[in-house]
Amino acid sequence: MATVAMNSAISGLNAFQTAINYISDNVANSATIGFKRIDANFSSYVSASSSRFFNPGGATATPKFVNSLSGPIIQDASPTSIAVTGSGWLPVQDGFTSASGLSTNGVRQFTRRGDFTLDQNNYFVNGAGKYLYARSVPRPTTATPDPQPNQGPLVPVQINKDQMPALASTLANYAANIPSNAAAGTVYNGGTITITDANGNAQPMTVTWYNRSALDGTGTLPGVTAGSTTGTNAIAASAAGTAPQWRAVLSVPTSSGNGSESIALDFSFGTTTTTAGQLTGITVAGNTSPAGQFTAAVTAGTGQVVLSYSAPGLAAAPAQTINAEFGAPNSVSGQPSQLNVAGGGTSQYGGTSISLSAATANGYSAGTYTGVGIDNAGNIYSTYSNGQRLVQYQIALATFNDPNGLVRQNGEAFLDSPEAGFVGYQAPGTGSAGGISANALENSNVDIGAEFTKMIVAQRSYSANARMITTADEMLQEVVNLKR
Repeated sequence: MATVAMNSAISGLNAFQTAINYISDNVANSATIGFKRIDANFSSYVSASSSRFFNPGGATATPKFVNSLSGPIIQDASPTSIAVTGSGWLPVQDGFTSASGLSTNGVRQFTRRGDFTLDQNNYFVNGAGKYLYARSVPRPTTATPDPQPNQGPLVPVQINKDQMPALASTLANYAANIPSNAAAGTVYNGGTITITDANGNAQPMTVTWYNRSALDGTGTLPGVTAGSTTGTNAIAASAAGTAPQWRAVLSVPTSSGNGSESIALDFSFGTTTTTAGQLTGITVAGNTSPAGQFTAAVTAGTGQVVLSYSAPGLAAAPAQTINAEFGAPNSVSGQPSQLNVAGGGTSQYGGTSISLSAATANGYSAGTYTGVGIDNAGNIYSTYSNGQRLVQYQIALATFNDPNGLVRQNGEAFLDSPEAGFVGYQAPGTGSAGGISANALENSNVDIGAEFTKMIVAQRSYSANARMITTADEMLQEVVNLKR
């Protein structure tokens, strides 16, 4: 009957009207950061059917969410802009801030909209008013100079703009090659290790290398005389012999009335075919410091020297301990350096002059806040006038079994659902979460050209269905006219 055709055509009108609605929404948001388009999924409807009978029911259009498709990454000048380059999602919440903190409804949402800025209370909020949540990172301390992100509940990102307190040095690294063919009695300037004392002041620790002297015919290492730049007490010259071959004198300002104090360390290097050139031992020849203001002790079997240091302005007793590494780096992070290992530490191979490859120490002076940034590892950090940067948060990316099952909310945000299947949070660059692109944004995944093509098809199909209704109406009119 013509009424069946009319019903099918009306369902077609409704289906293509729905498609036009989706297309219109997509086009309207073609420049919306982090927007995910919706396609129309057409399905036929059958009212009755058998092997010899079919009663058409028309068509329906349901939304096909395209949340898993990334939009193009565009560069952005803001240091707080974030683009996710994999399948991860940024956790956010709605809310508002005040001097007392962030107030939210407690509902976790997920977004790819990364145009974050700092609000008036220093919280990270994007252009849709969503507040970013991440893992907090404790401030460094002398005991824990490199703290790791907390693995507890995510917290709102609020940048702390307080002054960065000074951090005293706890670790120094020194590596140099001293020429094995140096003439007897050679003296080398071994550079300066700048340490930060317990007052937060930078203190230069100079290193001077002395080779065994043959001038006196005995082959001794020179001592250190007491003086205004060396220390209060003298260090005696070494006994005659061939080992150790080199003496390093470390001098640094202390709290003594003399101003500077020194420590003499004797270094031995291998003399066999398997150990030639490698550091084989360190001993403490003595120090010029009174009352133990600058002392040293060698960690047995390692390339590590433990320095006890009392800064100017502090009491006579040493106020900080510095582990100075002279050997090759240990394969286990944080463990003392090694002896008898080629490469990476202090060595004695051929050359015409000393070759310095490392003379560094951790620690830093106090600094004032200068800015904020995000790196590609997802670390949100603040920068300071002392040249340091402090990681305050690490972004945690949420992953889902099927992101297309997320429930759409206002502001380019989504809610989890049973269909999406929340997996968990991962650090950027791990698992399937993908990475972070700093100073960048993910644009809408709408393709304007494709949307216009779909619009033309939907418009013509809509017109065709309207024509079908007209035809069916004319057929019904013919039936009505039969009884006249």
